[in-house]
Amino acid sequence: MARNRWVHKQWYQRRVRGTLVGTDDQGNEYYENNDYFMARNRWVQFKKPNWFMLESDASDVPPEWHRWLHNMTDDTPVVKPPVERKFHMDHKPNPTLNFEDRYVPSTTTKPKVEAWVPGKN
Repeated sequence: MARNRWVHKQWYQRRVRGTLVGTDDQGNEYYENNDYFMARNRWVQFKKPNWFMLESDASDVPPEWHRWLHNMTDDTPVVKPPVERKFHMDHKPNPTLNFEDRYVPSTTTKPKVEAWVPGKN
């Protein structure tokens, strides 16, 4: 898998030229190329690419990098770190894709239709 990641990274960097502006704590890399038009000039290269399975999605991007990716700010979190507030929580990706961590709701209502059981009156 490491070799495939290296080959993909080499191909991607030849195809899409950009400057590495920083990485987050998960290992995702963030690039910028101002030769492209607005809203296409910033992108993320996930540490775990989506080749065979859904291993990463948009919820893997922390909020401070989300602001930079969507052009809400020109300063990266590397240049200007976010202000620490005591009500801020640590970033957690969406657990829906992980079967062990996903939320499964339970019902407390009685079903409207009950199945017929043979031999029961």
